Amino acid sequence: MPAPAELELFQWNVMMDAFNRESDRGAAVLVAGFVENYLGSYLRSLVKDPQVAGDLFGAMGPLSSFSQRIAVAYAFGFITKEHYENLTLVRRIRNHFAHHPLDVSFATNEVAQLAKRLSSFQVAKDSHPRDDAEIYRRAYMFASAFFCGYAHAKRQFPDGTKPTAIYESGSIPQEER
Repeated sequence: MPAPAELELFQWNVMMDAFNRESDRGAAVLVAGFVENYLGSYLRSLVKDPQVAGDLFGAMGPLSSFSQRIAVAYAFGFITKEHYENLTLVRRIRNHFAHHPLDVSFATNEVAQLAKRLSSFQVAKDSHPRDDAEIYRRAYMFASAFFCGYAHAKRQFPDGTKPTAIYESGSIPQEER
């Protein structure tokens, strides 16, 4: 199977169009797939040797899974603790949808309890959702979007400069400001 295409942040809007048309299960898998790929792109951008990157991120490489990428990114200080916790929750929510084939939604107790722990939960709650399920779905999407914005800024500005638009948008966690 060929490797997934490299994603760029501008493709988030294309993915969001699909997200909004999807069932909860489809939306959860779609967003997590985008975030997993984007985290991989961010980490690959830090590797000095493309051959080594191929070995690390290949199908049998030590960084082939979402959980491994999250752990390494946090262990080496490439992401904040808040992002580590959010990405772990995104992965767990995605896995719940993937491994429970019947009757699961963002309103399902197990998924709702995980979504409530996302740092974006209050933002989602304040966004005038129709119901609780929409709060959880939005919290999941917002946490994922905030991470992608953060990773994009880190890739674009590796020297640590803080572009005003991204800095003020909330994509960069409070501890990084």
